[in-house]
Parts: sequence; structure tokens; C-alpha cells
Amino acid sequence: MPAVIEPSASIVSRGGATVCDGCKPPAKLLRWAYALAGVATTGGWATMVYTTIRDNQPAGAMMPSWQHPVFARIGAMSAAPIILGSFASLATTCNESNAESWEELGSSSPSFRRQNLALATAGAASCLWVRFADVVTKIPGTNPVASHQSYNGIMQSRLIGAYGSAGLLGALVWARCLPEDSRNPLTWPKRIGDGVSKAIVSIAPKDVNDPVQVKYSLITASMLIFTGMQTVCNMPIAVIPSWTSRRLSRAFPIWTFLGAVTAFDLKEATENGKILVDKNYRYLSNGIKGFGVTYMGARALSYFDPSFPAHFTVVNQVPGLAVAAMLMIGLTLRSDEK
Repeated sequence: MPAVIEPSASIVSRGGATVCDGCKPPAKLLRWAYALAGVATTGGWATMVYTTIRDNQPAGAMMPSWQHPVFARIGAMSAAPIILGSFASLATTCNESNAESWEELGSSSPSFRRQNLALATAGAASCLWVRFADVVTKIPGTNPVASHQSYNGIMQSRLIGAYGSAGLLGALVWARCLPEDSRNPLTWPKRIGDGVSKAIVSIAPKDVNDPVQVKYSLITASMLIFTGMQTVCNMPIAVIPSWTSRRLSRAFPIWTFLGAVTAFDLKEATENGKILVDKNYRYLSNGIKGFGVTYMGARALSYFDPSFPAHFTVVNQVPGLAVAAMLMIGLTLRSDEK
């Protein structure tokens, strides 16, 4: 009698779609996908920074000194370590995973699904900014209407392609790694809302005597506040913490949002004793620290700009907020050792 071969994966149909519940995720392939997406996203942001913070944006608008755009670009590129840290963390999780199913991969690290969802959100928001850059960076009172940036043609397509592919990767992996009972898209808004609500009320550290927990708790709260200020507030408040006036102040909150998610993951990792042990959290931690080093370095360099402080008119209107932001971002420089 011939032997009966049992299938290693359960194939079922839900809503007309065939799903392989036990299929092993292509972890190594995902590792390279995250690496490429991280490079593409960072390259897209670097392109936006370079092409927006420069002379003749719009035509005739000249920088007061050659140092002014250079130091402003360095400050805006402080987002790059956060971006790279997030993608590197996900790539590391995939590389070290022996998961036999997508759900197991999603549960391999508490931050895995959250980081994927955050990157999906950041990718979608970046695509929208690129598409409507002329509206977002419009200069009030100009006639005819002028903007600091307006992408079209090949440049717009490339940027949307870079951000969109990274965001799509995060969204697809997040959805695929959900528990079996949460794969109905109609349940996702509730799941996301419940998760965000739980995270917000969990920002406070479990142990206020643990300085590392306190550090990441404060960074999470600060990053969320920065994101809100830059997204919904008018100038001059929205210029903090990016110092980029109307050029990129509405794009920078995309990355302070990612920074808030990353800091929250690190707070939880500290509470669970994993922050100094798991490699993926080291990448997240280095991303936050790299953000702080680059940001604070750019602010220090501003004092060597001949146009400072006369041509920092928007920042000069909110000196208290500028100092407060630097103090909070300065927390990123503290070691993760207790």
C-alpha cells in the first residue's frame, strides 16, 4: 500500500482567496528586500533635502550664505539614521529568524509588526508629500503663486516609486504576519486603533527609577509632540524641530513619527531586558542616537553660519520651543547602560 504523504502546509480558502497558513516565509529574501527598501527610502529623502534646500527654490530665492543650505541639509538628514535603523532592524529579524510560518515571523520580535506598519505609514505619507509638494510648500502672499518645491515627471515618479515600494513592503509583511483570526481587512482599523490606544497609554515607564526606560519614554512623547506640531500647527511653531521653514517642515514629521515608534519599541525592550541583548534593538537604538548626534551637530554648526541669527527669522520667533526641542533630543545621546 503506497505511503500517504501529509502536506506540510495547510491550504485553505478565505473569501475566495487561497491562503497557505503553514508556508514558510522567505526570510532571506525579505532581508534583502528590506535592505534595498532602506537604501531607496534614504536616497529619496536625501534627494528631497538636496533639491528643496538650495538657491532658486523658487526662482530668485537665494540663500544668505553658502553655509546656510549646507547646515540646514545636515539637520534635515538627521532623519536618515532613524530610517536606516528601522530597516536594518527588520532585516536582522528576518536574517536570524527560523520561523516556520508568517505568523511566527511576526511574533519573533515585539517590534516587527509595529515597525512594518510604521514604515507603511511613512511610505504612504511620503508619496503624498511628493505628489502635493507644490501645495504643501506654497509661499503665502506670492502672486503668481510660488512654492519652494514642485515635483513632476520622472523625478516625481522615481520618488513615489522609492517611497511607495518601501511602504508597500511594510504593509504586505504586516498584513501577512497577522494572526489567522485578524486577516480580514475589515478588522484592521479596529486592530490598529486598539494598538495605537494601548501604546499611547503605555508611554510612561514601568519603572521610573530606571533611567533608560525614562529616557525612551520621554523621547517617545517628544517625538509624538514634534509630529503633531509640524503636521497641524501653523508657522512659526511648525518649524520646530526641523528648522527648515516651509521647505521641509511638513515632511520632517514623517520621520519624527517613525522615531516615536522606534523609541517606544526601545522602551518596551528596556522593560523586557532585551535592549542590550537582541541585535535588532541595537540597530534601532543606534538609529535614535544617530539622529541625535546629527541633529545636535547641525544646530551647533548653525552658530558658524554668517547669516545666523538674522536670517533664521522663523526660528527666532519661537526661541523657547527651539531650546526645548534641543534639550529633549539631547536625551538621545544618553547611553543605554543604566
